[in-house]
Amino acid sequence: MLAHVGVRSQIGRVGRAAAIPLRRYLDWRFDRLETRLDELDGGSGRISAEALARIDLTEHNTGRSPPRFQSIVSQAVSAAQFFDPEFERLRRFLYPGSVILPWGASPGPMLHRKVWEFVYVLRAAEQYGVVSSGCHALGFGVGREPIPAALAAHGVSVLATDLDASEREAGAWAESSQHLSSLEALSAPGIVPDDVLERQVSVRYVDMNAVPDDLGTFDLVWSCCAFEHLGGARAGLDFVSRTLDLLRPGGVSVHTTELELTARTTTAEYGHIVVYRPSDLDGFAEEVRDRGFSIETNWYVAMETPADRWIAHHPYDDPAHLKLVIGDSVSTSVGLLIHRPA
Repeated sequence: MLAHVGVRSQIGRVGRAAAIPLRRYLDWRFDRLETRLDELDGGSGRISAEALARIDLTEHNTGRSPPRFQSIVSQAVSAAQFFDPEFERLRRFLYPGSVILPWGASPGPMLHRKVWEFVYVLRAAEQYGVVSSGCHALGFGVGREPIPAALAAHGVSVLATDLDASEREAGAWAESSQHLSSLEALSAPGIVPDDVLERQVSVRYVDMNAVPDDLGTFDLVWSCCAFEHLGGARAGLDFVSRTLDLLRPGGVSVHTTELELTARTTTAEYGHIVVYRPSDLDGFAEEVRDRGFSIETNWYVAMETPADRWIAHHPYDDPAHLKLVIGDSVSTSVGLLIHRPA
């Protein structure tokens, strides 16, 4: 199981009883956040009533229950998952101090979907037993994610890829400090020493629209909010399908993307980004199963707490960032978890 040495020893001392004090600790943090969100909701009008009014979760939630984090499937982010002791354990491993995202710090008890995405990938890898020495992992569109460092800390051999810096599309990612320019960009001494990172992680430039045949096979393949930027809805799903060819028996392909929360008859394609409907992902899940892979889906979207109902707007300096406006869409993060049977 992934755990920073200090966190592992702390949890080991208190055993399963850790869930109770941890819950109390989290309750205190999130109570403060909920209070702040309530104040903003009622006072400053930062929550968009118009965006909230357009949300229609009939397709997402009918016949479904909120997903758990201890045993994940293909599912959407929610505030409740941040309360789970397993989530907090992995979050502390990735961010032993302040939460530092590629574009800056997120001080305090901020609920940010990017943090959920990184933790979701690691939890999926744990769940299927592909986080140990001898395992091989491949990341696409890695940028400056902490995932390669986390895997390297546990002896996993990692190939981290990103778009070549000479490609026009790479410029925008570089400007927002989200492009992988070199191995040094993945340095995370709080997670793993640099010499171990250098030994376990290699870097290669790869176009996700033209995945080469010489990458090899892997126990884990992942990407975080990357395939919706490949030029169209089908292009993104074709990429995910292509990653299944790279899996070893027993391996997992884990990807996060945008989930549409408004009712639409067609998929929202904005040129630079796609927002997938549940029906798009359901259709793709059937394609995956037809190929002999397994995928379990639960598109339930939570609206129970102020953090779940907060709709972030550009420039996204919000106290919670689980849902946001993209063009005419309201979106949230969703993870796809696909397993190749042994």
